[in-house]
Amino acid sequence: MPIGDSELWDLARAKTVKQRVLAAQAVSAPESVIALLVSDPSPAVRRTLAARDDLHVRETLHRLAHDPDLKTRQALAANPICPPEILVELVHDPHWSVRWDLPSHPNTNSQVRHAITESPDVDLRRLMAEDASLDYETARLLLSDDAETVRAALAAHTTYPDILETLLSEHDNDVRAGAAQNGLTTAAQRHSLARDRSALVRANLLKFVPLEEDDLRLLARDRSINVRWWLATWPSTPTSVLQILAQDSNLEIASQATATLRER
Repeated sequence: MPIGDSELWDLARAKTVKQRVLAAQAVSAPESVIALLVSDPSPAVRRTLAARDDLHVRETLHRLAHDPDLKTRQALAANPICPPEILVELVHDPHWSVRWDLPSHPNTNSQVRHAITESPDVDLRRLMAEDASLDYETARLLLSDDAETVRAALAAHTTYPDILETLLSEHDNDVRAGAAQNGLTTAAQRHSLARDRSALVRANLLKFVPLEEDDLRLLARDRSINVRWWLATWPSTPTSVLQILAQDSNLEIASQATATLRER
């Protein structure tokens, strides 16, 4: 049976934390009781409120978003009913564990994502850039992010061809290396990446996407030992390419390619 208002008030004012937690859990608790409990001296009570899936009073949510207790704010950030306007406030939370929950929150909308693009937290922006379902407007904003790690994450995960094409032409090696991981690159783009000036880009290309045999043959003679070594160890390297590597001037690469051939 639902607890009556009078009994709820008694629980909310009780001396023991356990009783006040019961009041905070009560679905039938009126807003006046909730307003009292949101200022409760016990973090356990406030955490209970923050985790409830039926809180909709903005002032209560606002108070919880600025609660001094970290676990209370974490509970609110993890709560799937937390509305976008409160998530925007949490973008500015002093602790990373609260902020980093926001890109994947079910109520994160364009308003929240826009706030994240303006956040000084590079890792928060990077986490959002890693979301393959990111809307086009936000992806365009991240395209001009001043952090290479953010643009590299966007390059690796974006599903928008024009944005990927722009990032493939970036001067920064890390950004192009991110684009080399993207499975949506075209055969022509991969052909170009196989000839990229950066060994990091060429190595990432080998690790993450399938290449045509002509490109693999080119990489088998790559000037980077690391690129050739990776190709010599990769299970899907064609036999014809392994045969080239088995004649490599580097004895370790040649031995590895020979060993890979023997395993077949």
